[in-house]
Amino acid sequence: MASTAGPVAVRSLGVSISGGQRLLVAAALLAAVGVWCRGRLAGLLDELARSPAPYVGTLLLVLGATALTQVERGAVSVGGADSAGYLLQAERWLTGTVRTPLPLTIPGVTDPWVQSGFGVRPDPSGTATVPTYPPGLPWLEAAAVATGGRTLAIRGIPILSALVALGALWALVRRASGHAAAALSVLVLATMPPFLYQALQPMSDVPALACWLLALALPAGTSWRSVVASAVAVLVACLIRPNLAPLVLAVMWQAAMHGSRTLRLRRVATVAAGAILAVVAVALVQAALYGSPWQSGYGRASELFALAHIPANCRLYLAWLREALATPTLWLLALGSASLAFHAMRTPSLRPPLLMASLTIALYLVYAPFDSWSYLRFVLVPLALLPIGAAHLLRGLTASRAGLLTFPVVAALALLITTSEVSRAQELLAFRIRTREMRYESAGTFIRDTLPREAVIVAVQHSASAPFYSGRPVVRADLLPVEAWPGVVTWAAETRRPLVFVLDEHEPGVLRRRFAGAPLMAFDWPPRAEIGRPAATRIWVADDRAAFLAGHSIPSRRIVDTPR
Repeated sequence: MASTAGPVAVRSLGVSISGGQRLLVAAALLAAVGVWCRGRLAGLLDELARSPAPYVGTLLLVLGATALTQVERGAVSVGGADSAGYLLQAERWLTGTVRTPLPLTIPGVTDPWVQSGFGVRPDPSGTATVPTYPPGLPWLEAAAVATGGRTLAIRGIPILSALVALGALWALVRRASGHAAAALSVLVLATMPPFLYQALQPMSDVPALACWLLALALPAGTSWRSVVASAVAVLVACLIRPNLAPLVLAVMWQAAMHGSRTLRLRRVATVAAGAILAVVAVALVQAALYGSPWQSGYGRASELFALAHIPANCRLYLAWLREALATPTLWLLALGSASLAFHAMRTPSLRPPLLMASLTIALYLVYAPFDSWSYLRFVLVPLALLPIGAAHLLRGLTASRAGLLTFPVVAALALLITTSEVSRAQELLAFRIRTREMRYESAGTFIRDTLPREAVIVAVQHSASAPFYSGRPVVRADLLPVEAWPGVVTWAAETRRPLVFVLDEHEPGVLRRRFAGAPLMAFDWPPRAEIGRPAATRIWVADDRAAFLAGHSIPSRRIVDTPR
């Protein structure tokens, strides 16, 4: 990591690595000592190939590096639409205010969506807002907030989820393919930019991945407790991502691989019960919030899923894979897919992972298309499982006459994948999540601390975070009818409610074109605050425009986010 991503400093532990060269030198010295102790190179390689110690050590190093990366680089606040929306929903569940009345009555503005920031939507009556997201992650965050406050929800859940995902993948692969394959699989997942990007922020993707991998790994054991724990993992996974409930079929298949026929049926029924309970809970929540058990916060299934989406999604996902994954990992993913499909015909333990990966791909190929590589987060499950096929080849290598090469092959692949993937993650700004996300908190707290409580926020991307941090109501500029804008300005002036624009760098231009000719949309006066270096977010107060044009000076604060 140090050789590709640059110097790494863990201030909380007093650890600092200025470059990768020292690590390589230290590794070479350790190898030389090992050869000297064993007396010959072949003896050392044979022991490394057959002993689990180096691969368990790799797992521990990966877990430690993942945790430290999250501690030092992970988000410390909620930001854009999703992360702020999840925590907002969590606190609504805690306070019993899941359904919150619309705070404003603006003449001429009848569409309740205009007052619905990201993460919430109008309820069936159109007089209140309700959460958009499935309840799984918000309920987990609510428990974390009740236990240890917002910090535990924002930082603790992502760290725990990433570690559970990696540990579950290790357990799953180790049973089927051995320690070497498990170490390589864990290393591939831990360094993938899509995984890193999502693991460093409080989102639902890595928790969902962790639950599904855990659910798949647990029934591979023979104890009844492992099956019950798998059912609980399925329950939580389905609550987080209800659309992935069909993945329970892979877990049921895994559960049916051990014991007598009666025992297998009991194991399968237990796992299925977890999914059924989750589906019932989600249906009850949807009926209460949206008026129908078939209506999710995102809309009806018929609005989200369609076979017509397949061509667009095939193009998008292939392009995103090329953009987000380094060439060695792409080849490993391709080899793994072919190998997993081939070996699953002979190795029953590989069939449930193949089914789970295939089901996930099928479900998202028919899902509504999106427009960013970060939506590879939808397919983290297959990205974690498909490389298992390539790692499984190491089992055959260990058992062959060339078994002495097992450790050198794993070490070479580990070095190649780690350097290329961490470098790609750096290019995609995955390690700058904390700094980039802090602008949301900075904007919201600036409004809370410096502007009147009567202020009304006008925003797009900040329509979830700015109200969350400031407690002020919001008007969605992207959903407000153009013809209604003059009435909003008049209403704000008559009721003495200052309009506060909170906009990211590209948004003023978009609004200027959308509300062509509207004076306030010219943004031709100084903002009250500029956040970031270079400025990524600006805050304007509408009342300042008249004062500025009259010759008065408008104080403007420059806020540079300092990661803490």
